[in-house]
Order: sequence, then structure tokens, then C-alpha cells
Amino acid sequence: MTGIKLTNLKKEFGDVTAVNGVDLAVHEGEFLVLVGPSGCGKSTTLRLLAGLESATSGTVTINDSDVTDAEPGERDVAMVFQNYALYPHMTARRNMTFGLKTATDFSSTQVDERVAEAAETLDITDLLDRKPAALSGGEKQRVAIGRALVRDPEVFLMDEPLSNLDAKLRVQMRAELAQLHAKLQTTTLYVTHDQVEAMTLGDRVAVMDDGAIKQVAPPQELYDRPSTRFVAEFIGSPGMNTVGATLDRLGDRLVVSWADVGVELPADDVPEETVGERVVFGVRPEDIHRDPDGPLSLSVTVTEPLGDSLLVRGTTGGRELEVSLPPRAGVRAGDEISLAVDGDRLHLFDAETGAAVYHSMSSSAAQNPDATEPPTVTGQ
Repeated sequence: MTGIKLTNLKKEFGDVTAVNGVDLAVHEGEFLVLVGPSGCGKSTTLRLLAGLESATSGTVTINDSDVTDAEPGERDVAMVFQNYALYPHMTARRNMTFGLKTATDFSSTQVDERVAEAAETLDITDLLDRKPAALSGGEKQRVAIGRALVRDPEVFLMDEPLSNLDAKLRVQMRAELAQLHAKLQTTTLYVTHDQVEAMTLGDRVAVMDDGAIKQVAPPQELYDRPSTRFVAEFIGSPGMNTVGATLDRLGDRLVVSWADVGVELPADDVPEETVGERVVFGVRPEDIHRDPDGPLSLSVTVTEPLGDSLLVRGTTGGRELEVSLPPRAGVRAGDEISLAVDGDRLHLFDAETGAAVYHSMSSSAAQNPDATEPPTVTGQ
């Protein structure tokens, strides 16, 4: 059974198309994260699913029932909002139970039992008699999640529920949400603009841009095999380096080059029609390493100490590049450093469409998973 299915879903606001033909299936019991930049249509998609917006066209199905035209209260979903949406004059307990007796068949005893169970699960039992003004941001969010829990819905919808929390609390709440889903196994669609949040929480992640779904896959597959240049640059922190280049055959070698820099690809399974054409070469910052004998030269312009790593920005062959180095690499702005790339972690994208045409992991790494020799990088 599919928990949620969106079919050719479209939403227009006048001349603006916010959601443009979205097809998405969330499996029963799955935690699927919808991620994308601000304004891409992800929150509108969630509101269409909740019934808070009406679809211009397309269908919304929950547990094999068409609910496209159903009222929000008829969809058996519970939504957790970014701004908590708590009534300031009500206690946490009252916020969690408000409307529950009229919207469900639960008795007063059952309601009390469900509140007690949700409060224990979320560790907010001692907060039930407090009003929102006496709660921290994290406590307010727990109450908001508790309000969703007591309804025992078929589907949880979460719209950037952690974005108002500080960095440390976001990490803590991410772990708690993951533990909560592992316990409840309720079908969940979670919206965020934070790709780190998406990668750490989702069983699968759907990447959205400009009202459309660009790729749906498990987090590691998105990272290893992005289907488009947009996904490659969006997923990862920082995202993938991408450089306009040319792919040429030099004897028995395939080399992608720009300016005076060339990188040899480790396998000869690149689509033949791309040879001799403009492509976009991609490599992640963490797949580039410092090598005193490496032939790739980077003129460093900026360094950013991140504690566990040192992010280095610079230029090579006139193109900007980001490199993730060990935290005590001792690199400063103005330095010229030599680098090498991981041959099993290279990517090519179509220069016109942005579609992926080659991932070296799927070729050389699959053929020889123990290979550690980097590809040749040459000046031309």
C-alpha cells in the first residue's frame, strides 16, 4: 500500500505556477524528505496534501483513497508547522487536545491516556501545565509534535519544524525525530530547505526546484549519483564543484579539460556522443586532496576553518574551486597548493540540459573497488 501518492499535481496562483506537475509516492511507513531552495514549491505541495490549498489539477491519494477534494479534517493527516502554531492562552496540555474530542471518537479517558503517552515519548510531561510563553523553542516544538501524535493520524506532515531552533537544538531534535519515527513508523512527509537535515532524516529524499521534482532517491544515492547538475550542486555541504569543460580523446585516454588543466577519466564508458563536446565536469570538495606531487595547482583566495575541516576556496585554470582539507592543513589565502582528485568520484553533466551523463563511481569503482590510484591531471 502506498501511504501518499501525488499524481501530476499542479497549483497556480494567477500567472505563477508554484507546483508544476508533481508526481511523488511516499511508501507506507516511510519518512520521505522534500528538500529544495526557498520558493521552489515544497511548502505549497505539503499544503495541497493537507487540504489547506486546493489543487489546480492532478490528484492526491492517501492510503489508496482519492482525497483531492476532501476537507482537511477528512484526510486523517496531522501537520506540524514551522512557527509551532500554539494558542498562547492555552496550556501545553490544552494545545495538544484542542478540538480532539469533536474531531475524533476518542473518549475523555482515551484523550488523557494519549496525551500522557505522547508527553512521555517527547519528554514533556513536566511541561503540560505551562503556557507557550513559559516554554523554550525546543519545548514548543515538542508540544506541537505532541499535538500531532495524540491524533494518531495515518500521515504526518512537517513543514520545516526545526528552522526556528538554534543549531545545537536542531541537531538534537533531528535525532529525536528519527527515533520517534523508528518507534511509530507513521508515513511522514517532511519539508525542509536544509539539505543536511534532509540527508540525515530521510529514508528517501525528493529534491525539488522550480515547482518540479528533480530526483527521488536514498540520501547516499543522491550524493553519489545526482541525476542533474542542480541536484549535484544542491546536495552536499558545500555542494559539488562544477566547471564548464571539453571532453576529448587523447590516444587511448579520455580527458576533460578547461584552460590549461586536464583531468583523465578512469574508465572508457563515457557516452561516445559526448566526446569532443562541451560538458560540465563535477567533483566534490571532499574528493579533492592535497598532494605535494599533484599536478593540479590551486591559487588560494579564502580559507574557512570549520573545526573538523578547513574549507579552501581558490582558482585553478581560471575557474573557482572549493576543497575540503584536514583542519590543521596550514593553508592561508595567497598560498599556491598542489592537489589531486579521487578518480572514483568524478562526474560529467550535459552542458545544455544539466542531466548527468557519467559517474566514475559506477564504472571504475564498480570494476575495481579496491583501486586507490588517482587519475592523471595534466597541464595542456
